[in-house]
Amino acid sequence: MREANFGYIIRKKSQVYPDSTALVNQATGESRTYAELERRSSQIARGLSKRGIGSGDRVGGLFRNSIEFFEIFFACAKLNAIVAPFNYRLEVPELEYLVEDSDPTIFLYEDVFSVQVAALSDRGTLDERDLFCIETGTENNRLQSAGAYTDLADADGDSVEIADHGPDDPIVILYTSGSTGRLKGVPLSHKNLFFSSVGYITDVGLTFNDTTLTSAPIFHVGGLNILTLPLLQCGGTVYLQQEFDPEETWEIMATEDISVMFTIPTMLNMMTSVDDWQSHDLDSLRLMIAGGEPVRNNLKQSLNEIGVPLVAGYGLTETTDGTLLLRPEYAMEKGPKCNGKTFTHVDAKIVDDDGNKVAIGEKGELLHRGATVADGYLNRLEETEETWADEWFHTGDIARQDDGGHYYIIGRKDDMIITGGENVYPSEVEEAIYSHDSVEEAIVFGKPNQDWGEVVTAIIVTNDDLDADELSQFLKGRIAGFKRPKNYVFTDELPKSGSGKIQRQSIIDEHTKDN
Repeated sequence: MREANFGYIIRKKSQVYPDSTALVNQATGESRTYAELERRSSQIARGLSKRGIGSGDRVGGLFRNSIEFFEIFFACAKLNAIVAPFNYRLEVPELEYLVEDSDPTIFLYEDVFSVQVAALSDRGTLDERDLFCIETGTENNRLQSAGAYTDLADADGDSVEIADHGPDDPIVILYTSGSTGRLKGVPLSHKNLFFSSVGYITDVGLTFNDTTLTSAPIFHVGGLNILTLPLLQCGGTVYLQQEFDPEETWEIMATEDISVMFTIPTMLNMMTSVDDWQSHDLDSLRLMIAGGEPVRNNLKQSLNEIGVPLVAGYGLTETTDGTLLLRPEYAMEKGPKCNGKTFTHVDAKIVDDDGNKVAIGEKGELLHRGATVADGYLNRLEETEETWADEWFHTGDIARQDDGGHYYIIGRKDDMIITGGENVYPSEVEEAIYSHDSVEEAIVFGKPNQDWGEVVTAIIVTNDDLDADELSQFLKGRIAGFKRPKNYVFTDELPKSGSGKIQRQSIIDEHTKDN
């Protein structure tokens, strides 16, 4: 299936739109046309090939949102090699685990990560691996053991033959966000990425006239797949924000006439907290997609006031982040738990504990199958067999479906609180808490209790002097008494993962460690 190879796709785009801008590094102003991206990625592919990289070999590294990453990505696609971008916000022992788990032959990194790479080298983790440094002009010079990225390219030719491959051959290894346990590698295939992109192009209506700003990190499945690769597949322009900054994000969106954008609700909450953000010229913006967390109604309302629909997307690393999407016409009609309907090339169903499909309106586990669903985890056969059963991927998420076919994510199967014999889904309580204007962030979980089994506990970040009595009174009449928190903890901020999500499990562990 040659046509599903992104190396082939970028070559075709270079023929159709040679002078159109494909990528822009917003921090430096550096850019690549489609012709330049094709030529440069071919040169990198030739250089990698000369160093022994071929079909199935792995290229790991630490990259911010950068043009160089995409040169490497398309180079690996052409060679049928595999790229593994790591979360650079992890600590050295965590990075060591990723290197050992993915076992890359070559390791590339931006010089801003020289300290981490030096530590990995000192631990022997990078022994026997070729090192190349992408020099960004910062004060962090490359290690003596590392070659220069500019020397990796083979400029003897402008093209390279695209290697034979099967549609199920992996092209990228992405790691789950790690909010629930140790990071798991997910090899995503040419087919997975192709159909994920096609889903966004067809179901969102992307065209070569669209522009997007990639602020979510490319080591995260949403940052790479939701709009970035789809826009490059249809000939649009992708602006790369090296690292997220809420005020700068609005400025880029206005200056560069961004038309579509993906963000994580936590990031968007920070953006809408910027003073006078509505004063930016956002006339070109026609759609925003948010995912990774529930999309709260106050965020939808904020965007609706400037005439832009904010829609929820749902997917996991294991499903190439392309399974459910709320269509724009339902943006304000549906609540924060509604994640819309399936993409064109994906099936979904909701089942009970015995695997039987539940009736409309009933809750059960959400399952997926289709061309965007990966084949399994890296080096984890037992977990793969448990999670991929009977050709369906078991998400572990509890959902329901309404009469109109829309899916609603209720919460994680293993997050359910049992208090006094009653079942409570944390997301339902969180939704009620978020409806208070003073609440910025919140998570809800069950804390062990001798009398009740568990008691509902809420950790909350507010923007004023909201206290437990006021919030408890506010929740009366909104959710049942047994669902309302018995414990409130107010804090200045909640820790985030590298992908911008609230680190739910680490917070729960911290507040339940003495029980």
